[in-house]
Amino acid sequence: MLRRKTIMSILILLPLYLWSWGNDVVIDAMRSSSNQYPAGYDITWGDRSDMVVGIGFNTSDNTAYVYLYNSNDMGNTWNHVATAQWNETKISGIQLLESPPYLIVLWVGMGNEIALTIHNRENLNNYIGTIVTEPDSIVDARIVSLQKGDIKNIFVGLVTRDTISNTDILKAYKSENYGPFQQIFVQYFTNNSSFLFLKDMDGVIKNDTTILYLTLENLDRSNNKASLSFKILAEDTLGNVTTRAIGYPLQFGSPLNSSLGVSGSYALTLLQTDNDLKYVFASDYFNQSGGYDFPYNSADSVEWGPFVKGWDNNEDNGFHIIFSRGNITYGSKLYYSEAVVSGNTVQFSNPILLSDEIPVCKTPYNFQSNYYNPKIATLMDEYLPVVIWPQDFWHIFYGSPFYDSTYFAIDKIEEVRIEEKSNQNAKFFSISVRSGIINLNFESTTEKAFIGEIFNIEGKLMESFYIPTGVKSLNLEAKKLKKGTYFFVIKDSNSFISTKRFLTW
Repeated sequence: MLRRKTIMSILILLPLYLWSWGNDVVIDAMRSSSNQYPAGYDITWGDRSDMVVGIGFNTSDNTAYVYLYNSNDMGNTWNHVATAQWNETKISGIQLLESPPYLIVLWVGMGNEIALTIHNRENLNNYIGTIVTEPDSIVDARIVSLQKGDIKNIFVGLVTRDTISNTDILKAYKSENYGPFQQIFVQYFTNNSSFLFLKDMDGVIKNDTTILYLTLENLDRSNNKASLSFKILAEDTLGNVTTRAIGYPLQFGSPLNSSLGVSGSYALTLLQTDNDLKYVFASDYFNQSGGYDFPYNSADSVEWGPFVKGWDNNEDNGFHIIFSRGNITYGSKLYYSEAVVSGNTVQFSNPILLSDEIPVCKTPYNFQSNYYNPKIATLMDEYLPVVIWPQDFWHIFYGSPFYDSTYFAIDKIEEVRIEEKSNQNAKFFSISVRSGIINLNFESTTEKAFIGEIFNIEGKLMESFYIPTGVKSLNLEAKKLKKGTYFFVIKDSNSFISTKRFLTW
């Protein structure tokens, strides 16, 4: 006898938060008077109550440290909660990686070693470390974590340099569920004419295939000009790795400062070239690509320090972007923008000013030297961003500059709670915008009428629409929307059904 199974629909309500940028919060400062010389920094945001900042620095006695700072109040206050130490070495950079229930720190040594410390997320002072020794000198290294079914995959990409044979070597390693690293790729480049650098790495899993995107810089040794290229590594379910290489013959100013992000079916790279920014984007697995001028370059200023991070939802094609603009010697302003890729077009939102504040200096002869390169993190599984950046200060003594200190600051998020939303059906609809027309496509024909509402990022209701019964797609004209980021909310008489983020241009 067959029995009909009754399926009970459970409605789960979650807060819907929009956001606006707040004020700068200084986390800490590294000082030469304390024998601290910064080498790297990064930020992660594991859950709503838990941000972590890592600052790596060297001392004059050949020891490297990473200080970990924690905030459990949305970045308003910070505490130094953990210290890790690597003796008899110096580092050139660090990277933080959320890998629940752990936090992983990648240390890039200045010699022939990299180190990984795996910290318990509940107690960051509880960690284990491992060192990977290479036969040649480490040039650059990056780390990516991708979950594939029940397997946590950790990938490390690096470039090493053999000065005896004049060879640069690109390698990729993989660890499954925190086990030993196995080499999955290696390629050799003769560096008689150019040096190779690994500028960034990101990845995505598409149709059970793991795709790693690597941004490479090729520095011409004869004229000190740089060009950009990409290496794509695709690993199938059997562990077989295939590769593609995409190069751009145009040479830029040197050195390049570039950042790569992957979201949905697209990869986006912003790069600093001389006094402006350019961008390169490509469709999935780089089947199509193109490079263009960043639309918000200013003729009377310098743009630099770009950083790109894809929106966390792999079904979107959206990106967070930050960059600096101004005078690179005496001051700058930090800006935030977003981008959405569709077909052969990238659309950017108007930049929003994040910071024009300079932390207070106690030494009267100090001045701000630069903003370095800001970095961005997002709240996991949500869109909320937070930005960290350092500022150098130098002491002028009889006309000569001496390093004094570096301040590390973040711009925290001010949230605006507007109502409740339901996560019952995240794929209820998709949204696209063309020439002021908003196109809605529903997963299936609507069985009842809904209300559509558009909010800006500050939580202000901009427009509302009636969505009738029996439609599969709908075009709406948005008359009040300027360039920017918005949220489209669909609800019925009782609750929110689904929410999507979109840009207008």
